[in-house]
Amino acid sequence: MKKIAVSVVVAALALSGCVPSVNPFYTDRDVVFDARLLGEWRAMEQSDGIEVWKFEKSSNTAYRLTVAGEDSKQGQFEAHLFKLKQNYFLDLVPSDCQFATNQADLVAWAMFPGHLLLRVPQMEPTLKLAFFDFDWLEKHLKKNPKVLAHRRQEDRLILTAETRDLQHFVLKHLREGELFQKPGELVHTTSASAPGR
Repeated sequence: MKKIAVSVVVAALALSGCVPSVNPFYTDRDVVFDARLLGEWRAMEQSDGIEVWKFEKSSNTAYRLTVAGEDSKQGQFEAHLFKLKQNYFLDLVPSDCQFATNQADLVAWAMFPGHLLLRVPQMEPTLKLAFFDFDWLEKHLKKNPKVLAHRRQEDRLILTAETRDLQHFVLKHLREGELFQKPGELVHTTSASAPGR
């Protein structure tokens, strides 16, 4: 398998890109289903081992996402792919919030449980995903505290804005160097033949 540096999966999970929201980032009319996401995706970082993301069809509008790492940590999410204007995003909500020592980092960070947002700039030939740039968001909200409803819980930032306000904020800050980190890539290793596909 081709080795691909993927900071979006390893570095971003190490605290930097996971900012949960009380409300979803999508409405029902925004949701789309794309079979290109189905199957198993792998990312490799030389010092951090392999992270596996497996998308399965759970309904006509949602995916079951399992994230697993070399260290036996794993977790499941309900994932919705949605589109705002011409931009694709994933909204992830943990479906197995248990305080276990083998919980995947991504689930642990949304233990709220809250909605996590990823930008999806590309689905083929590789899957590109971009997490929030926590540092940018933190500085922006400190400077402009009323621009987006939020609260702080200890050292964590939690978004409390309504869905329409979240969407407006996201679309306003899509430029490079703003809300999202540089995307990382995952390699498609297997396709899934989901029931009802």
